[in-house]
Amino acid sequence: MSISIDALEFLRLIEIRSIADEYLPLLKDPLKLSEKLSKKFNPLERNALIHYLEILPRIKEKFCLQNVDLICDRLAYEQATARDISEYKAKLWQSGAKIADLCCGMGGDSFWLPAGIVASGVDIAPERVLMFNENMERLGLPHRAVLRNALEIEGGDFFCIDPARRGGLNPDFESILELSKKFCGGMIKLPPAFPEGEIPKESDVLYLGNANDCRECLMMSGVFGKGKIRAVAICKNDIFEWQRKKNELQNIRLEVKKLGNFILEPNPVLVRSHLFLSEAKKLGFWQIDSTLAYVSCDSLPPRHDGFTAYGVIEQSSLSTNNVKAMLKKHDVGKITIKKRGVEVVPEAEIRRLAPKGEKEHILFYTRILGEKRAILAKRA
Repeated sequence: MSISIDALEFLRLIEIRSIADEYLPLLKDPLKLSEKLSKKFNPLERNALIHYLEILPRIKEKFCLQNVDLICDRLAYEQATARDISEYKAKLWQSGAKIADLCCGMGGDSFWLPAGIVASGVDIAPERVLMFNENMERLGLPHRAVLRNALEIEGGDFFCIDPARRGGLNPDFESILELSKKFCGGMIKLPPAFPEGEIPKESDVLYLGNANDCRECLMMSGVFGKGKIRAVAICKNDIFEWQRKKNELQNIRLEVKKLGNFILEPNPVLVRSHLFLSEAKKLGFWQIDSTLAYVSCDSLPPRHDGFTAYGVIEQSSLSTNNVKAMLKKHDVGKITIKKRGVEVVPEAEIRRLAPKGEKEHILFYTRILGEKRAILAKRA
């Protein structure tokens, strides 16, 4: 859902914090909220406020801002880069750089730029330009946006672009590649599953995420391109980074053999980038199936950054009776299902198994040397 430019203008002009404090607690009672809002606001304003109040808690969480209420609608919020990734990318720019923030949206890619770096926002949608400029004022930042088609920009030193991703990239990838030729270097935000083969060989490909998810594929063009594949996991207390030359990955193979004492799950950015192969090889791990990203070992090295390790308790076929018997044998009553290479809906499978024990463990549904297996394990 998006809200009209008139509604956004209304939100920009009112004191959001006092409105939020007064009406946010009423979200659980839509009828009461609507009745109270109707005493002060017309229908357009009421709809704008309800829409905004619904997403406000998520805005605060995504950008880690408790004392500043940013202006946006749901679509702009969903597409904007979250604070942790935006802060990391901001450190990649050269000191004093002037950046064209193309398809700038509500401004997420420019919120955390270091002092001395100025971004000029460009967007084809007037409501996005309004959001960008208002949010920069609220944050006390110098960046400003103008209403313009990103593809018509003359060029400059550096750029970043966050194309719309619903129903395909907009602008399309070929147009973005042509646009990139006008700049010395830039960052192109792509979906994590974007085909790597379509990205020019001379560009770097940077996969960004956290401990649980790969959230962004970033193409680094021009002066930023060194022909590397890179992966970055931004976790609570640390940042983990891995990289290899693109041509080096083509020849890396892991030994494939039966499950050892541990099953290890690579970080999602390692899986997306295929860097889990080179990192696993360094650590002496092997694959349990040549088509899957689960690896194994008999003894854990002192450090295994990028891999979450689970001690294997037992394994069985995927027969419901066999899995139930395995759970009962080990007194398991609460399970989390992880899967690769097996089609199963975890929530439905847990209901079907109905475990009744006292312990909590992990149940992997996967393949070992091509055979579908259930692996009971616990966090190492």
